[in-house]
Amino acid sequence: MSPEKQLSQEERLMAALAHASIVMNMMGPVVGVLIYITQKERSAYAARQGLQAAIYQIIGTILIIISWFCWGGFYALTFIPLIANAEAYQDAPPPIFWVGIGSMICPFILMAAWGLYGLYGAIRTWQGADFRYAFVGKLMDRQF
Repeated sequence: MSPEKQLSQEERLMAALAHASIVMNMMGPVVGVLIYITQKERSAYAARQGLQAAIYQIIGTILIIISWFCWGGFYALTFIPLIANAEAYQDAPPPIFWVGIGSMICPFILMAAWGLYGLYGAIRTWQGADFRYAFVGKLMDRQF
């Protein structure tokens, strides 16, 4: 985007909505794709931001699902001492069990960080900045 071109309020709004749709979980990428489709003839800026937001949200959904599965596997492993030696742990579970429960915070942190970065993108595009996600933006630069 050239620095002398002023973005219209509609362009900024469409771009911001694409990024802010991250709060809609699975519907977020759909919003990004719809903005890309409807804006590609009108505004290259809004279309690029919509597609970038959709890709970012799809990658985030995949990574968050993987992190939950990893946590679930780790948590299941914490039950091995309980199963192997149930008599020793009748009063209280082993300490590794509590580590397993506490490690649940890792997927939550990933979800929060991913969502906040998407909302930051919404704010920046509403301000008219040519926002690019750290990794997805470089991929998008090759396409546009």
